[in-house]
Amino acid sequence: MTRTNRVLFRLAAGLTTALALQAVHASDDPCFEKAQSQAALNQCASAAYQRADADLNRLYQLRPARLSTDDAARKRLVDAQRKWLQFRDAECAFQTVRTVGGSVQPMNVSSCLTDLTRERVTDLQKHLDCARVMGEGGACAVPPRR
Repeated sequence: MTRTNRVLFRLAAGLTTALALQAVHASDDPCFEKAQSQAALNQCASAAYQRADADLNRLYQLRPARLSTDDAARKRLVDAQRKWLQFRDAECAFQTVRTVGGSVQPMNVSSCLTDLTRERVTDLQKHLDCARVMGEGGACAVPPRR
């Protein structure tokens, strides 16, 4: 690697770190305010992801009652969730590829996982809200994201 490429790589890594920290701090999580090291930031990001994942799991367990009697719909939800998990993990691996091996990578991965998991929680919540409004037998379409 030439000296110029090393400098450019360091600048890109620094920018990636700055952007990740900005996204993390945007969450207003007090853990990040107290963190004094990259290891502490990594732990804060991991804890934020664990909370988002727990929210997703709780919501997934609340799926509409009609799915317990509609085998085809239940199977589609399970299939969609499995595929979404694969997408989420692959997307976060892609988004953080430039920090592989760096001390900031765990925070970047956790932040990505948190963001995508929160989006999924929002999507599933829309489905649950629709079922409550329309009734378990009603038809509803979830509006696209904006």
